Amino acid sequence: MRIGIVNHLSEAVKVLRRAVTSVPGYWVTWVARTGAEAIDLCAKDLPDLILMGLFMPGMGGVEATRRIMS
Repeated sequence: MRIGIVNHLSEAVKVLRRAVTSVPGYWVTWVARTGAEAIDLCAKDLPDLILMGLFMPGMGGVEATRRIMS
């Protein structure tokens, strides 16, 4: 399963990456630090699952998810 991670906190990204890669057959496709960056990355390479932070500088996770889903 291809998974994207969206979070502005380095420690959160590190923990999520470790959790994802501990499961056989799962890997991190890309990491975005902002909602806007996640939207751009999804336009180029849509993963099977996105682990999205809710509260980020600029565009939050809820708005980014709305835009990705549309």
